[in-house]
Amino acid sequence: MSAKKTVAEQHEIIGNVHDGKGIVIERTTHPDAQWFFNPVQLGLFIHYGISAVHGDLDISWGMMENPERRKKRNGIVTPREYWALAEKFHAENYNPTEWLSAAKEAGFTYAVLTTKHHDGYCLWPSDTTDFSTKTYMNGRDLVGEYVEACRALGLKVGLYYSPPDWRFNQDYRSFMTASRTEKYPDRKHKDIDHNDIEGDLPVMPKEHYDRYIAYVNAQIRELLTRYGKIDLLWLDGSVDDLTNVITIEEMRALQPQMIVNDRLWGFGIGDYCSQYECYLPKEKPDTPWETCHIWHVGGGWSYVRNADKYRNLDVTMNQYRVCKEWGGNLLLNIAPRADGSVPEAYYKAVKEFGEAIKNM
Repeated sequence: MSAKKTVAEQHEIIGNVHDGKGIVIERTTHPDAQWFFNPVQLGLFIHYGISAVHGDLDISWGMMENPERRKKRNGIVTPREYWALAEKFHAENYNPTEWLSAAKEAGFTYAVLTTKHHDGYCLWPSDTTDFSTKTYMNGRDLVGEYVEACRALGLKVGLYYSPPDWRFNQDYRSFMTASRTEKYPDRKHKDIDHNDIEGDLPVMPKEHYDRYIAYVNAQIRELLTRYGKIDLLWLDGSVDDLTNVITIEEMRALQPQMIVNDRLWGFGIGDYCSQYECYLPKEKPDTPWETCHIWHVGGGWSYVRNADKYRNLDVTMNQYRVCKEWGGNLLLNIAPRADGSVPEAYYKAVKEFGEAIKNM
């Protein structure tokens, strides 16, 4: 399966279903937000979380039963096994300044850290859940350390947050990839132990859904009120009903200068199009845009043991040239190990990339 098809399948599961075509974005006019719209800006995406403990799992998606991935011998565990990795996640060598400094020197201007992915684990000591560093790391705040490092280096602060939360909604969802699609009508849903679920999934009660939306809103408000000025909020996925979910206007009341991408509320709501994931547009977009790519080779977005190589410089330079020509930003992903360190190959790749840009 191609990267683009895999992305499309995953986006359907998390409720991000548009393809970036025909979207009209009304970007923010706040003066402190205009840095993002002066391409090409380089961003460092950091996918970090408990999946790295295992060493052969993509973040969140590694808990999904997936026959195609099994054929490729990609790592898969049950959700119960995946969530138990939190007990062994210690981030003992987590030092964002080290890898952010290398990016800053190469010409990067912003960074985006996965504060919470679809697996539900929060990298900050959240008051909303027992599945965060408040419970498992004695209250250590990995988000706060990252924000401080960005500010010290002069990088714009970006926070990734996933509204879809598979742990919170575990009783009402399937852990079989693509079981919801017409392409695989015979595949049964799977529970948190990957046992078959006979028939349809249980219907989520309104009371639970209301608690879920309140939980999402509270977590976003925590991220937007605990760390001072936030420059970019990178939302990844939507919810079933937008009636009571936090609005972009409510977010702007907390962070007036903040840029927000377009994945929570649907078509055209947000400051730019973030739909070009793992691929480049085929023609110049007619709206502000960003493309995100996995910089390392092997696995998925997060760290796996063979992610010690980075893509050829020619590939990255082609991405950069397209962004420069068509007015987009380039967000390149790195994957720290479970202890928080980053493979030496990253430092080599980011240095080569920075030198190549300067010599263009």
